[in-house]
Amino acid sequence: MKKFYIVVALLISSCTYNKTTLHKNNANNFLKHYALNDSTLINFNNKPKVFFSIDTECPLCASYSKKINEIHEEYHEEIDFYTFLPSIVFSKTKTEKFLKKHNLNMQIITDTNQVITNLLDAKITPECFLLDSNFNTIYHGLIDDWIKDLGRKGQHVNHDYLIDAIDSHLHKKQIKITRTKAIGCIIEKL
Repeated sequence: MKKFYIVVALLISSCTYNKTTLHKNNANNFLKHYALNDSTLINFNNKPKVFFSIDTECPLCASYSKKINEIHEEYHEEIDFYTFLPSIVFSKTKTEKFLKKHNLNMQIITDTNQVITNLLDAKITPECFLLDSNFNTIYHGLIDDWIKDLGRKGQHVNHDYLIDAIDSHLHKKQIKITRTKAIGCIIEKL
């Protein structure tokens, strides 16, 4: 049943910042439109998916944008990547400026209704989620251990949690660490 809700959420949230921001009053029409036209922006294929929660106002999201781009560049052929903006307040201008400055070149989803945010149980930005091809969350948490605590960055990365999870999954090995506690900016909930 959870898979069904994730698929519905992905359909609902597949509108991007440069198309339409989904609001509660047009969610049903949006679903009907995308169900009839089969033109969703989420790929329903056999690839795993990575979702990053980001907020244009969160300094850590800016700091992690280079790492996010590197991971995307390395794995984009094997994995579908999405960035979602869980903020209930959406500014197209700020988002475009952030994306241009940090060169995030993957699918961007505005989640002002926090459908994806709630389904993935996102609480922090930046936070990452690795889903298998059946939309089961197989890793959730930190991208790496560069951030030691809020306001305290390390000099070196000792554990690339997301990369390790991706590599393990792609090589059909067990993921050793399936969850870490994300550190960053708290997502304001509806």
